[in-house]
Amino acid sequence: MSKRSILYETQRDSGADFVEFRGREVPSRFTSLDEEYSALGHEAGLLDLSVQCVVELRGRDRSRFLHGMVTNDIRSLSPGQGCYAFMLSPQGRILTDMRVLCLEEALRLVVDADLVEKDLALLRKYIIADQVEVIDRSADLAILSLQGPKAGEVIAGLCPGTSPPEGPFEHRLIQVGNLQARCARVRRTASGGYDLIVPEPRSVDLWNLLLQAGKPAGLRPAGLEAWNVRRLEAGIPWYGVDMDEARIPPETGLEEAISYSKGCYIGQEVVARATFRGHVNRKLTGLLLSSGEPAQAGDKIFRNGREVGWVTDSAYSPGLRRTIALAYVRKEAWDPGTSVGVDSVGGRSDAEVTQYPFD
Repeated sequence: MSKRSILYETQRDSGADFVEFRGREVPSRFTSLDEEYSALGHEAGLLDLSVQCVVELRGRDRSRFLHGMVTNDIRSLSPGQGCYAFMLSPQGRILTDMRVLCLEEALRLVVDADLVEKDLALLRKYIIADQVEVIDRSADLAILSLQGPKAGEVIAGLCPGTSPPEGPFEHRLIQVGNLQARCARVRRTASGGYDLIVPEPRSVDLWNLLLQAGKPAGLRPAGLEAWNVRRLEAGIPWYGVDMDEARIPPETGLEEAISYSKGCYIGQEVVARATFRGHVNRKLTGLLLSSGEPAQAGDKIFRNGREVGWVTDSAYSPGLRRTIALAYVRKEAWDPGTSVGVDSVGGRSDAEVTQYPFD
């Protein structure tokens, strides 16, 4: 049975419809898709990130330990900085992804709710003589996210004299009304925005405070449906949807998750070989579909009678007035402008390979 966040009753009373995602019951929409989609793209939208949880690493060896576990450079992070990273198998397959925030006393890993147990087990498995403690904070910390071009305006209005973090994954404590929140610059849509981490019991107060204070900027709550369309347009892959244990990092195109100068980590040889000594046979790219109906995950892609890929996720974009998709496409068909066909339940539809973010 899926879990409900402490925000459930507040959101239900606001008219939210709910859907199960990552083992959580989360809002699918509050009003209409068009209104929430517009807010995320032109003003600001407030997202309930109960589908994400926090794992904390403490102890003097935490940075050195995690540095050897993930694809990005952890040891160079100073407090207030962060990065995006993968944890890989020895064969270079993606086991999980995470957003790492460096604090004075800890490293905070923001991970998908349905991967928490997996992440905890993976991290603890490799602790031998290291002075590292792995702590599950999912029960006592909650995350809300302000996304959209006016997200910074909302933060500035709530915190006079405080500048929101500017660089990717930069973060600091801010005072929001009578509560403190850790504010991190995180791009979850094309416009980007800010994740706010607070003690879980205060998340209802923060939710209400943000919606009230953000009215002049056009802030409105946004559900999973509108968020998913906006993240597809931006080409932001989700683990478990667009990547999994069958994929290696170079196939995803997420170069920001990989440091090529940090030294050894689990799975590094496979990443280096695919990057510098060879090539990948497929990569994640965009599709523009002629059909008005979204494709389904797993729908096959064909070119000249040969299967050349598959769809990971698809949606109709109100802004583009086109159906779009993310898909893995083989190298003989991945050039932008290549015409392909997508086989769905309703038959084959024409599509064009394109780069993302979608324009």
